[in-house]
Amino acid sequence: MAKQNLAYDYDLDELRAEEQSKKIAHAKGTKAFDRRSAAVFFIVFALTAAFLAAIMYGKVELSSLYSQQAQMQEELAQLENENKSLESELAQKTGLTKVEAYAEDELGLQKLNKSQIEYIKLDKQPVSEPVSQDDESLFTKIKNWFGDFLEYIGAK
Repeated sequence: MAKQNLAYDYDLDELRAEEQSKKIAHAKGTKAFDRRSAAVFFIVFALTAAFLAAIMYGKVELSSLYSQQAQMQEELAQLENENKSLESELAQKTGLTKVEAYAEDELGLQKLNKSQIEYIKLDKQPVSEPVSQDDESLFTKIKNWFGDFLEYIGAK
């Protein structure tokens, strides 16, 4: 067995004191690190919570828009049915039989019989006669010549 020296070793004591101070410094550094990590954790947590809240708000708004769309579609279907009803009512009121009944009952009109039809003969003479203008001015002749020329070349 090795002999153990009972003398006090100051170097060993200094090493222990140095290790102790390193442990204390490391413990202080760990607390600072714990504070930093807690702050980072809190910021990440807050950002995550804000992101989730934004997603939930978007879902709520989307749900609200879907319900509005469904309500509008119901209203549209109801208005289309009402429009069809009004169109059929209008067709019924303006039908030929309804108009004939109104003309006979309210206005006292009657349908024509063949005996009531009279034919008239017209003269076969024309109703109007074209007027020829023999007295044309110089400008009218130039205009007519220019119009005839354009017609000849196919521009008109």
